[in-house]
Amino acid sequence: MLIPIRLNVKYDKNASFPAGGTFPDFLVSVLSEDDNIIRNINPARISMKMWKGQGSGNRMPTDVTFSCSKIKDDKEDGFFYFRDKVIPERVGAYSIQFTFAMDKTNTLSSDQIIVEVVPNDPVRLLPDSLPATPAVSNVRTVASRTLVKDLCLHIMDEYNNHTGADLIGRVIAKIKSPNEDDTEIPQFQGKISSIEFPFDRGSAEIVSNLVLAENSPGRDSTEYILVFEPDLPALKKPLEPYRLSFMFYNDFKKQQQMATLTRERDQLSQSIGVYRNWFDTTNQLVNEMRCQVKEAETREIHLRNELRKHQIELPQTNTLQYVDSLIKQKVLDQDGVMKQPRRTCTLPNYPKGNQDILGKIAHLAQIEDNEAAKVISWHLASDMDCVVTLTTEAARSIFDETQGRQQVLPLDSIYKKTLPDWNRPLPHLRNGKICFRPVGNPVFARDLLTFPDNVEHCQTVFGMLLGDTIIIDNLDAANHYRKEVVKITHCPTLLTREGDRIRSNGKFGGLQNKAPPMDKLRGMVFGAPVPKLYSAFTGQIDLLQQYRAAVVKLDDVNKDLDLHLRSLNTPEMLKKKQELAEQEKSLMLIEQKLGMTPSDKVSELLLQPAILDMPDTPIPPKRMRKETVKKLYR
Repeated sequence: MLIPIRLNVKYDKNASFPAGGTFPDFLVSVLSEDDNIIRNINPARISMKMWKGQGSGNRMPTDVTFSCSKIKDDKEDGFFYFRDKVIPERVGAYSIQFTFAMDKTNTLSSDQIIVEVVPNDPVRLLPDSLPATPAVSNVRTVASRTLVKDLCLHIMDEYNNHTGADLIGRVIAKIKSPNEDDTEIPQFQGKISSIEFPFDRGSAEIVSNLVLAENSPGRDSTEYILVFEPDLPALKKPLEPYRLSFMFYNDFKKQQQMATLTRERDQLSQSIGVYRNWFDTTNQLVNEMRCQVKEAETREIHLRNELRKHQIELPQTNTLQYVDSLIKQKVLDQDGVMKQPRRTCTLPNYPKGNQDILGKIAHLAQIEDNEAAKVISWHLASDMDCVVTLTTEAARSIFDETQGRQQVLPLDSIYKKTLPDWNRPLPHLRNGKICFRPVGNPVFARDLLTFPDNVEHCQTVFGMLLGDTIIIDNLDAANHYRKEVVKITHCPTLLTREGDRIRSNGKFGGLQNKAPPMDKLRGMVFGAPVPKLYSAFTGQIDLLQQYRAAVVKLDDVNKDLDLHLRSLNTPEMLKKKQELAEQEKSLMLIEQKLGMTPSDKVSELLLQPAILDMPDTPIPPKRMRKETVKKLYR
């Protein structure tokens, strides 16, 4: 059995990681101590874990775990792909680590991969913090004519990360009316309609106050919009401007009265923004939980159907207890199969002190059929003790250590172009047609071999040693086969399951062409592979364990959903809904008094992560909403 030693992870190391984008594909394989890929591993045991910052030692402060993607091709056995995984939405350094669950308690982890998440494409302008809604007039007092002061605008990506640090240009401030037909537009100090500010390194600082002109035009008690339009020549796609609504009054006293109302409006807008985000997040969490329940139900049904294919029926009640007892019984049955006597090679193997040493030929292959194992072992008797190495240097080292007494075969000295094609059909099959009907069940000897390790190297070794040697039932069938084959092509060596050999030159008979009984081979015989029943039990146990985990998962997500749905009807939640309705009604009345149209103030507030103290984690959007709701409930 191969022992997993490490995880090998391949990915595009030159890729960039823009916030909210998609990671490049990660290709993971489990390697044994001789760097061979271990196959037939359940994909559910391979996971990708990610967290913000850099973990140290065995500490893994995991924020999110990904499962591997479905295998697209049977040839990918042993390789596990992690495709289309979402990059975190917040910039910064993140750690990624892949794990292989060897059993319930032991986990094999890869080296940590540190990735730097960078901002995505520029999308909009936003200030550090949203300013209050201005209420201004055109009187002599400057304070009453000031729209904004000390405002700093930044380029943000879709996820409100600062970006565009390499962009240079300008920001143009203008005043517009929601009513396109309105021609009476307020002007800035100096009777100008626009002001430019320099834009550098992703930001524009409005250092000087933006002030309206004294006696500026404008309709009394009217809403206008202060628009900051970015002009950045290097950008192909224009950015969304930043818009700030304000109220204009011709009367100073009225302006002072309305300033109080605008402050109340801003406070209500912020509070409503918190409530709406909270309720939206709650609803999104319910939908996510229902999706999790649906996925868990689908998984449970799928695994139950897979178990039926193995003739395993499960009861509707006390399922977990039944599955646990069944797993225990299958493990006992599996142990019983392993304890049954089976053919083994008793020839001592050569110590593998060097990774370039594969071992003795007798230990490199296994054969299930006893008769085939006997005749093939006898046919290769002179080679069974030979040690195969990857390099001539390793072979020479063994030769020197044993004073030349040990046979060695270095693979780098084999001329591989003359090796047989393992997919070549038998000689009686030519161009997809049967030239004659053979008897005796002929099969290439190499097709009866299984290789526990180093499959490609072993195919090279046995391709050279066996060539196109064929196994057939008995001597009569072998003679018939040879007589027909030589009519159309060269006939390779034929071995019979009864122990006879017809050489490729046609010679047979005599003691040198007759295999002795198995016990006369003195243990120099290919061992038998693990019984197929053992592998069947392994598959059933694995499916049962997966099903048990699926049942537990389904029960957990159902309990979480039920608990959350009940929490939505608590007096506390009903009170919050009532408070939101009252605040929305108050906001509508204040905006009517101000003469303002229903504004986007709440929507703007929802763009600000600080409003809800959103967690700065790499959790994907759904998970982030879930964590936010938990935080709000606390």
